[in-house]
Formats: sequence, C-alpha cells, structure tokens
Amino acid sequence: MPHVIRGGPADLAAAWRDLPRGPWRWGTTVARVEGCYLGSGAACLLVAGVVVEYGRPLHPIVLVTHGAGPTTAVHLWGAVAVERTAGVKRFLAQVAQELTAFGVGEVVNTNIPDLLV
Repeated sequence: MPHVIRGGPADLAAAWRDLPRGPWRWGTTVARVEGCYLGSGAACLLVAGVVVEYGRPLHPIVLVTHGAGPTTAVHLWGAVAVERTAGVKRFLAQVAQELTAFGVGEVVNTNIPDLLV
C-alpha cells in the first residue's frame, strides 16, 4: 500500500480547515480534494479526493494519522477499495507534501519516493 511517513506531528485541525484543494495536473491526470473530515479529538484526518485518469474518475480517501516517534503517517484508507494507479499514488504524495505547511518535517519512510516533489 502506498504510504509516506513524515517526521513530527501535523496540526490536523489546521489542515482540516486550510488544506489546499487543488486542482493538480500531472500530464493527462487531474486531481483535487473533495472534502476533509477531522476525527474525534483531532487524532486523524480523512482527505477525500477525485483523481481523473484517462477520463475515468477514481475516488481515493487518504488517511492522515499521528504515529510514534512522533511522526505523521499518510496512506490510503483501507475501508475504501480504490485502484492504486499512478494518479492515485501521486494524489497521496501531493497530500503528504501539502502537510509541510502544517508542521511536519522531512520524509522518514515511503514506498513512493519518485512521486514526492
């Protein structure tokens, strides 16, 4: 499963309010955030998006959580089945990049290093 782990805790309440919505374009792929949903106690953030690749819309949901270390983990929410295309992985990487404005540090671990800008 694609994921990005970043150092330091993100301010998820601020990200819920102010996360950029896009749209982002990568070649023939277009993506944007459809909505953000903050979990109880600001412990997690769901970022619902739409990724249009080859004229076909996909609806990934990215889960952002605080981990040990302290770290911030960004990965696809397992409760929603979505095809893990290059565009969906790129959307996840974009959300992880946008979190720098909310206090996260450098990338600690990822399995999609080529998609991080």
